[in-house]
Amino acid sequence: MTANSEPRADALINFIFDRLPVRGALLQLDEQWQRLHGQHDYSDIVRDLLGQTVAASAMIASTMKFDGMLTLQVQGKGALGMLIAQCTESLHVRGMAGELEPSAPAASFADLVADGRLSLTVDAKDAKDRYQGIVELRPESMASSLAAYYRDSAQLPAHFVLLGDAQRVCALMLQRMPDASGLQDDDWHRLCLMADTLTTEELAAGVSHGLLAKLFAEDDVRVFDARDVAFRCRCTTARAERAVRMLGEQDATALLAERDNRIEIVCEFCNRKRVLDAIDVARLFNPAAIPTDAGVQ
Repeated sequence: MTANSEPRADALINFIFDRLPVRGALLQLDEQWQRLHGQHDYSDIVRDLLGQTVAASAMIASTMKFDGMLTLQVQGKGALGMLIAQCTESLHVRGMAGELEPSAPAASFADLVADGRLSLTVDAKDAKDRYQGIVELRPESMASSLAAYYRDSAQLPAHFVLLGDAQRVCALMLQRMPDASGLQDDDWHRLCLMADTLTTEELAAGVSHGLLAKLFAEDDVRVFDARDVAFRCRCTTARAERAVRMLGEQDATALLAERDNRIEIVCEFCNRKRVLDAIDVARLFNPAAIPTDAGVQ
């Protein structure tokens, strides 16, 4: 199946090579990426790393069959303690990063994630299908860390190109097929070198069959239909209320007293603020009350 060759923004396309056991994904995020990070005041280096990780989460999710949530999480002892990117089977993405340590340098990827680990978790709606893999982060880049994950945990060599800034995120993933015994090392290295020539300018208009045909001009590329990638946060009023219930009535009432009869809950992913007053809190602990999530949220 060959996709429409017209460029498409905020989208992802999967592709395969007809004569080589290699598959891939190409992604561009523009408006949706700006929406995702626009409510936060990230430094440039953190914003760009978040964009790369969000893009990677969507590309990886597009190659898997699951019904739930894929999470890429970075944790380390560098200037950036934590970063999370998530993508659903429908390619709905969200992500957030922690605050930088003011006393730690943050001039490079290695500074951000010193002694860090990268975990990939798939939480399927069927809890029995949960999967998690963990590898140490490489100091060079997120792309090299993901390649190491696929080599060490999945035993499927992969190559990542992750680019982006405040306006646009672009990404390309190549992956050897599980049965790639016929793939010569020279062909694999050649494809990776071609992938590394990708630029954000080439993806200004979006992903397209034409761009892949130009990038891999020596090979027959079969491109599948583009899929929309959209920023969607999963926070709801019901989730915020459940968090307050977990405090218990006594602690929730005390918190109200400390904060002028207002409990503010801010989503770390989308920065949306929800405010509960004394009446709301009383309702939460009234056994006869109808839960918020019983109706429209």
